[in-house]
Amino acid sequence: MTLNKHLLKKISIGKKIFFVFIVFVLSFNIAKADNTVVSGISDVFNFINKNIVSQIRNDFCKQYILSISTGEWKSDEFRTKIGKKVCTSYKISDNSTEKISQKTIQQLDLNSITTQAESTNTPSVNVPTPNVYIPDTVTSGTGLSISQIINLTNTERKNNNSSLVNLKENNTLKKIAMIRVRDMFNNQYFEHNSPTGDNVSKEAVSNNYSYVTIGENIALGNFAGSSGLVTAWMNSTGHRANILNTKYTEIGVYFEQGTYKGQSVWIAAQVFGKPASSCKSPDTSLKSKINSYKASAESIMTSITKIDEELKTISATDTTSYNAKVAERNTLATLYNNLAKEIKTKVAEYNEGVTEYNACVKL
Repeated sequence: MTLNKHLLKKISIGKKIFFVFIVFVLSFNIAKADNTVVSGISDVFNFINKNIVSQIRNDFCKQYILSISTGEWKSDEFRTKIGKKVCTSYKISDNSTEKISQKTIQQLDLNSITTQAESTNTPSVNVPTPNVYIPDTVTSGTGLSISQIINLTNTERKNNNSSLVNLKENNTLKKIAMIRVRDMFNNQYFEHNSPTGDNVSKEAVSNNYSYVTIGENIALGNFAGSSGLVTAWMNSTGHRANILNTKYTEIGVYFEQGTYKGQSVWIAAQVFGKPASSCKSPDTSLKSKINSYKASAESIMTSITKIDEELKTISATDTTSYNAKVAERNTLATLYNNLAKEIKTKVAEYNEGVTEYNACVKL
């Protein structure tokens, strides 16, 4: 008798749970259009079949398809046999959840890997034909003065072009001029290139004068003072061009009396220059960094290409493996794109320096 009471009590509880369940199910079938409740036991079963049973079936079949493709479920297992019967109509299409759940492959910012410009650092050397040979118009040595020659040269520059800067005396250029004058006396030649191949540009390198452009005027004879010497240079096309050159900012002058081919004469030299320091060179460390970034980007791209090939071999149903590989690729793609942006920024910065340098060189 006691057992029957307990049984009746359990049945009563079951009825209550079922009733609550029915009410819960019916609450999901409220029509939104007219707020009327859909009733009837058939509606309840349709709802259960559509929203619960179908979902359970789809979830089971999805797991079945994925698991047999990876070999996780063996062919002789009970769940596999059930799957073959229950899931015969379950198909994976291009619009299925398996496709939708695959991670999106991140695009690569390939256009940001740009190249940097190169500076046009080609030093120029201006050496006009040494045709300023002045015979013995003045038999005695004449009042030549380095400071006067420089002042007269700057006067000619201003008289012919008011925008030209005054040339500043540079001791290294003066030393180069002295070396050149003495070499001509010692080796008995009057040229811009010595018999041994020496010249003003080689002397500049030997004396650590780094330049954008350099030039030389030379003269041989007995001169009518500093004014006569500068006038002789101005009357010669090539030498005049050196004196009025817009690029030069510095000058060195030297003269000396000696014997040239049996005659007592003076040899004088003007050496003009624009030092490399007057033009700010592009940042070489920045260029090195750009090249290092590019090497890293190329290495990352190699890894991405390898993953792209691996993705082609992964089954469309193996979402787990596919997404893991895509996640790895996207991490690399993020690194690559960030690096590409940094390269683009650095290249723009470097190219701006190159542009400024090239403009300075051409001035």
